[in-house]
Amino acid sequence: MYQMDAQHSGRSPHAGPRQVRLLRTFDTSRPELTPDPGGPARDIQSSAAIGPDGTIYIGNFPGTLFALRDPGQGDALSPVWRFHPTGASSWHGTPALGRDGTVYLGFSTGMNTPEAKGTLYALRPPTGGGEPSVAWNVDLGAGRQTASPTLGADDTVYAVSGSGKLFVVSPSGTVKWTVQAGPPVKSAPALGPDGTVYLASIDGKLYAVSPPAGAGTEGAIRWTFDFGEHPGNVPPVTGTPPPAGANGVGSGASPTVGPDGTIYIGANNSNFYAVAPDGKLKWMFEAEREIAGIWTTAALSADQSTLYFAANKGGMYALARDSGSLRWRYDILGSVYSSPALDARGVLYTGSTAGHLIALDSSNGQPIFDYDAGAQIWTAPSIRPDGSLVVADRSGRVLLLGAG
Repeated sequence: MYQMDAQHSGRSPHAGPRQVRLLRTFDTSRPELTPDPGGPARDIQSSAAIGPDGTIYIGNFPGTLFALRDPGQGDALSPVWRFHPTGASSWHGTPALGRDGTVYLGFSTGMNTPEAKGTLYALRPPTGGGEPSVAWNVDLGAGRQTASPTLGADDTVYAVSGSGKLFVVSPSGTVKWTVQAGPPVKSAPALGPDGTVYLASIDGKLYAVSPPAGAGTEGAIRWTFDFGEHPGNVPPVTGTPPPAGANGVGSGASPTVGPDGTIYIGANNSNFYAVAPDGKLKWMFEAEREIAGIWTTAALSADQSTLYFAANKGGMYALARDSGSLRWRYDILGSVYSSPALDARGVLYTGSTAGHLIALDSSNGQPIFDYDAGAQIWTAPSIRPDGSLVVADRSGRVLLLGAG
């Protein structure tokens, strides 16, 4: 799922490459692949989810979810299947993969109009070619559905509508409970160790949501944390939306939850926050100021001592988890919307709006490689079991990179 797990740690169990070349690509932007598109751009801002067998699952702005495999030769990835609801798009959403192979992703019709509405789909991959079957779908109601679904340990699905309503759905498609929170841009829910659900909103707040007591079907807002009440010492750099978050209000990032339940998240005012499970501020780090300051979701080191996030100014930051003190910083040309991925050997990968894929030594911030992909990368890198990397760019290409 997005950033690997329900706590959004960003840690992969696989070791990625320390040098790369382009192995294969797939162009998702070809018009024949998406009849009746749900969006006009050929963009990819979704990250890829990787199956245990290395299959790549990724959606694009026109509105097609692709399953791709590496044939091991040639210059192109092989399409296995694709799914496209007529006139719909998954926008920023990254698919989530259930333990039984079910693929979960939300789509919405109506683009940015008042008529926009979302649907969560559970898809069963085909056994002999063709399109996947729809196991079930859930009406998410009004609003453009753009956030990635999150899966709990029992494959319960946590999905947020465009209007900010959280739906908690069983693996069989039954809506277990809902609660109204704030509208996200692309923030995926994160799960705390006690079952609390955390969701960041563009309305200025981080929401902590509790499941209903007993047999109820309506959750409760435990608390909200208002980013604007903790502005820091340096005024934010702001503008007039669009893009969302340009006014410095709220967050487009997803929360990362630490082992003690502390929530870590960056905001559009360029501050990075540590919030205690009771909703109180633990510490705050002020990154360099820029419009829509921090859109990446932090990765957490394997020893859980260090947080890594990238900002739209100042590049990649490494902070001590207990205090928020700066351990190192690596400048990156352009802005960074690509959440970092951390491999099993401590290599940190991210992409930039200047079109570069960058690998850093997470212990000290020293560069390992800098690969020019030739187009903007907004997706979080994904590591396949064979050690190859998957990213996608804003021209609609999926890129497979590796040392081989």
